[in-house]
Formats: sequence, structure tokens, C-alpha cells
Amino acid sequence: MHSERKKIVTPGLSIVTGVPASGGVVSGPVRLVRGVDDFDTVEPGDVIVCRTTDPSWTVLLGLAAAVVTETGGILSHAAIVAREYGIPAVVAVEGAMAALADHRLVSVDGTGGHIRALARSEVDAAPSDVATRHERQVPDDSRLM
Repeated sequence: MHSERKKIVTPGLSIVTGVPASGGVVSGPVRLVRGVDDFDTVEPGDVIVCRTTDPSWTVLLGLAAAVVTETGGILSHAAIVAREYGIPAVVAVEGAMAALADHRLVSVDGTGGHIRALARSEVDAAPSDVATRHERQVPDDSRLM
């Protein structure tokens, strides 16, 4: 008989790591996006976690606090657009879609390439150099709308 075990995630420890692609550290809830059908589930300040992105995702990334992809490198679409928007990005994160649960509070370190679990109290008491979802501002550029 096969029994399923739940993975216990300890706050503060890296859940997954990947290639740092756009610097900065932010915290927010994970939003798993499998494709364009999931775009309407993304809210401002979410951490978008997906397999990959393409130009149709550009406006969506403007809402995000950060982006984490399972594929790509520093010249991938997600990395370039994240740098343009000034949000952290970690790419080539093997198994990110399976390891990160929807709505889980995480910290994304786009400089070091780490995605860490957070407890609710850590988000409320974030240090001043860590942007939280309410501090994220989308560039005011009518060409993106």
C-alpha cells in the first residue's frame, strides 16, 4: 500500500533554487499560472510561478511582485521583462510548479536565486529593504495597456 506524505516546509528555508535573473527580494503569495486560461486569477503583488512565458505574458508580469519559471536563462522572456519592470525573477527552477503551492507565502530572492517559505508574521514584519506586495508599483506606460 502506497501512502502519500505531505512535504513539510519550514519557514525561512529555501523551498527551491534556480538561476537569478532579475535582482531584488520581495514577498507575496504564489500564483501558479499554467497558461493564458489562468491569467485572470493573478492579482497585483502575486508571485507568478509558471513553466515559461512569452510576449502574451508581458502585461501580466506588470501586476506581479516577482516571477519564477521552470525553464529559461538570463536572456529568456521572463528575465528580460522582469528586469524592465524592476521585479525579481528566478528562472530554471526545476520542479517549481510542483514544489510551490498556490497562495503559499514566499520570499523571492532574484539576486541569489532562492525561493523561501514565509510565515504570515514574517510578511507583516518584513525589513524595510524587502518590498511587500503593497509597495510594488507598476510603471505608468500606456503602451502596455
